[in-house]
Amino acid sequence: MPYFINFAPYFESLLMFLKDKKFWKNFLIATVSILVISFLIFKGFDIYTRHGSSVEVPDVVGMNIEEATKELKSKGFKVEIVDSLYDLPEELKDKNIDFGDVIMQNPKAKEKVKKGRRFYLMVRTSTPPMVEMPDLVDLSLRQAISILEAKGLKFGRAIPKPGLPPVQRQLFKGVVIKPGTKIPKGSVIDVWVGSGDGEAVEIEIPSLVGLTRNEALKRLGNYGLNPGAEVFTVAMRDSSEAKVIRQSPVPNPENKINQGEDIDIWYGGK
Repeated sequence: MPYFINFAPYFESLLMFLKDKKFWKNFLIATVSILVISFLIFKGFDIYTRHGSSVEVPDVVGMNIEEATKELKSKGFKVEIVDSLYDLPEELKDKNIDFGDVIMQNPKAKEKVKKGRRFYLMVRTSTPPMVEMPDLVDLSLRQAISILEAKGLKFGRAIPKPGLPPVQRQLFKGVVIKPGTKIPKGSVIDVWVGSGDGEAVEIEIPSLVGLTRNEALKRLGNYGLNPGAEVFTVAMRDSSEAKVIRQSPVPNPENKINQGEDIDIWYGGK
């Protein structure tokens, strides 16, 4: 005889359970609790990731570090100075960036980032790095100038002395400096240059008008001449931007000048 299960009692119990107000009350509380907890979880995650709070990164390169820090913090960023550099990167050399200004930033300008992001800045420092003084003795003046430039040093004056033409001595602030001595990058170096047999050597007066200050000083050095009075007719932050507008004595095929003598220079702006 087949065996049948009687489900009627079970259905009857289920209907009675569903009609119980206490069940629906607990069910409603559980449902609301799940919804509230889910909302809080997603809202918290939204706040944590700062969804929808992205802002455009400002360009602070060229700004003073204090102004840049204030600007970035006002936009909700954290600021950290990671490094400093004395020499400007090549792409910034035509910009008016002073010591204490920002020369590099990460993230870069116009990127979209979230508030609270850490900002890394690099600043131009006024303290030059130290470099080793090269050995210029027995080199020609042209070779000596090239080596100084390669080391980041500046050529000052070529002082004529009796003797052979190569460089005889190298001086820093008027004192003989030995090769390998550490000095600040950008320091000015003078040299003694032999004038040959001890007699004055006459040369043509080079034309300096139109050259930058660095170019003019280099040309004087190549000719064995020295800068005399340097007059700046306009104020400028960087003397390397100055250009020669006048010189004395002026170039003249009929006039000669002795090696080691001075030429006065007047500078103007670009």
